[in-house]
This record gives sequence, structure tokens and C-alpha cells, in this order.
Amino acid sequence: MKKTLFLILLTVCFAQADAQYFTREYVRRYHIALTATSPLSGTFKYGGGIEDRWRNFAYMFSYNKYYHGLYPGTESDLEIRIYLRKMWINSRFNVIFQNFIYARGIFGTAGYDGPNVTIFGFSDNAILPENAYYGGSAGVGRRYSKGVLFFTLRGGVRVIELPGLPTEYKNYYRIFYFTGQAPY
Repeated sequence: MKKTLFLILLTVCFAQADAQYFTREYVRRYHIALTATSPLSGTFKYGGGIEDRWRNFAYMFSYNKYYHGLYPGTESDLEIRIYLRKMWINSRFNVIFQNFIYARGIFGTAGYDGPNVTIFGFSDNAILPENAYYGGSAGVGRRYSKGVLFFTLRGGVRVIELPGLPTEYKNYYRIFYFTGQAPY
């Protein structure tokens, strides 16, 4: 029993914990997908979301991430994806893949935990309270599906604004504008 539970946990950890429900269409497209962050990135963040897809248009309704790195806090977003019509099948691995474009609205809170940069040789003991932020991102990606599991790769541009940040804190958040919540 312990071996079975361990095998299930290990499978979920390394399979990106994504699952999808297929509709009965000729091309096996999903309707609802559940997503959890990869345990490999659990050092800095964890969270999950629900995606709802209607043909080639999808909404990621909520994706709450909890960060515990240099900038601890939370982040939620609403993502809209438009999948391109063409789907390809990699016959060697029996994997279906499809390209998409996406746009995302982001909002959340981020603090500053200076002692977390001591692993890089910096000495910073400042700890700042959480500040609200908002932003957006857009780009392109590719989704690989095999059975009910899938994996998504994407790249794009992300813009973040910290509107209520006091001027004396701006120097602490200089990395946040480039990396977001989890800079390392």
C-alpha cells in the first residue's frame, strides 16, 4: 500500500499534475483541465488553477500562486488562450501538440524578505510588508498532450506595476520588475 501511494505521488510530482477531461470529438480536445505547479518549482512557489476550453478558445479561470522566496506573497491571474487550429501528432512518442497565443491579467501582493538573498553572498536583513501589484503578460506557447496528461511551454512579455510602493522601497524591488515573484 505504501509503495502504491508513493508511486502515485511520484507520478503526480513529475507529470506536472495536469489532467484533462476529453469531449467526444473526432480530435480529442479537452473541456476542463486542472493544473498544479510542478513540485520541482516548489522551492519558490505553489498553486493551481482550472482551465475551461471551448474548441480553440480557453479561459484559465483562477490560478493562485503562493510565493515564498525573495518576494513572498500571492498572485492570481486570468488567462485567455487562443489555440491555433492545426494540431500535430508526433508519431514517435504518440504525443499531440498544438500552438497557442495568450494574454493574461495579473494581480497580487509581494513583500520583501532580504535574508533570502544571503545564499548568494549578499547581506540584507531588510523585511518589508506586502504591497499590492498588477500587470499583464502576452506571448505564444505550445501544449503537448498524451492521454489525459499534458505539458505546456510558453514565452512572452510580462509587465508589472507596483502602484502603492513608497519611494524608499523602490531599490529593494528592482529585481521584481524583471523576474516577478520568484527571481531564483
